[in-house]
Amino acid sequence: MEQSIIDKVLEQVDIVDVIQNYIPLTKKGKSYIGLCPFHEDTNPSLSVSKEKRIYKCFTCNEGGNAISFIQKMEHCDFKTAYNKLIELAGLNEDWKMKIVQEPTYDPYDEKQKRQIEMNDSIQKYLEYRLHTNMEKSLDYVRERGLQDDCLKKFGIGYLDDIKPVINFLEKKFGFTVEEMKMNDFFRYNERGLFSPFEHRITIPIFDRYNHLIGFAGRKAYAETFMDGKYINPSTTELFEKSKVLYNLYHARNALRSKKALYIVEGYMDVVAMTINSYDNCVALMGTALTQEHINQLKQLKDKDIVFVLDGDKAGQASMFRIYAQSVEAGLDAKFVCLPEGRDPDDLFRSDKEKMDVLLSSYHYGYEFALDYCKQHSEPSFMKQKEQMKLMLNLFSRQQRDAFDLAHLTSMMTEVYDIDRESIKAVYSEIVNIQKQKTIREMPQDEAVSRYGTRTLRGVHR
Repeated sequence: MEQSIIDKVLEQVDIVDVIQNYIPLTKKGKSYIGLCPFHEDTNPSLSVSKEKRIYKCFTCNEGGNAISFIQKMEHCDFKTAYNKLIELAGLNEDWKMKIVQEPTYDPYDEKQKRQIEMNDSIQKYLEYRLHTNMEKSLDYVRERGLQDDCLKKFGIGYLDDIKPVINFLEKKFGFTVEEMKMNDFFRYNERGLFSPFEHRITIPIFDRYNHLIGFAGRKAYAETFMDGKYINPSTTELFEKSKVLYNLYHARNALRSKKALYIVEGYMDVVAMTINSYDNCVALMGTALTQEHINQLKQLKDKDIVFVLDGDKAGQASMFRIYAQSVEAGLDAKFVCLPEGRDPDDLFRSDKEKMDVLLSSYHYGYEFALDYCKQHSEPSFMKQKEQMKLMLNLFSRQQRDAFDLAHLTSMMTEVYDIDRESIKAVYSEIVNIQKQKTIREMPQDEAVSRYGTRTLRGVHR
């Protein structure tokens, strides 16, 4: 690759704009600062120079140009990051043609790539066995509404017996028993290799770049030697649940023509959503929302991020936590509240029309949160007051207009039986405290420029 081409592209790109696609930045003198995404940062230590076209963290020492930043954030190779930069900067697509080879960064080493190759080989066998085994697995998936196009899209398979898989991997692809021991699909004891996925529907899990990094299993008709409806992948060098959103690769492609990304709990919820024309959907795979998940979701610019977790107590409590978590992280999440005890899969099968209405009429986070508080009222006024202050504090940290404030106030009056004037007075106090905190943390010249000297006189700096 010609360095001159790369240099020309970097000269045309505003590195501040590029990085702000991933994290918020604040101007400080000639530079911009923000929380470093490459380590646990609480005090902004990432500095970005528009003039020099570089970034640098003065705590973890990560640094580079716009391409290397994308590489690290997207966990991709040089070529992918370069082409992503062209898209983010809005440059002519012809620049992509000038890349001739990739070189520097690769998220997987040779041993990991070998495991991915094994996963691909296992997957081919499992898809074949879904249609040829004697345990009625195909009847099971048909009853759930999965036709051939859906089975192929998600790579749904079935494992009736592990021994043919071992022979298949050894004889056709040359994988050794030692290599299989390293793969999460297998287990090993004194009798040899076995698999927890035997007699289960198998669901392949891909990373955001469509690499097969693990499998999940779901019980069907046959008896299994392990209890539980689902088997989730273990944490490995390839797979870590806290860093993966199931179906993100396909969902991102669907988002080119759709305005919202729906986030559900499980694999079969995603399948059900897709069958019903909501292919813009990912799953948390039963885990809590993490900062890594949030970072990935924040990259989806100009898209509504909509949580649709189960209607049971655990699902609704999880969404309430997600609301507070998303506000803290600067993610403007929306919410769909399902009927009590229902999940997307069974609601689509029993009442598709109702589910369509719910998905098309999602709510702001504060609306869902206040409705949740109404359903789970605190017994004492002291606890109610804490809850009200939390709601107002979270609201104040979002970009909402006067209509939203009026709506919030009206809802709080109904939920807590408190007059609007008192609610607005407490809200004004919270906003003022936050403003003073912001001013204290801001460089003085910038504070004077933004707020004026009169405002600063009342602020202890």
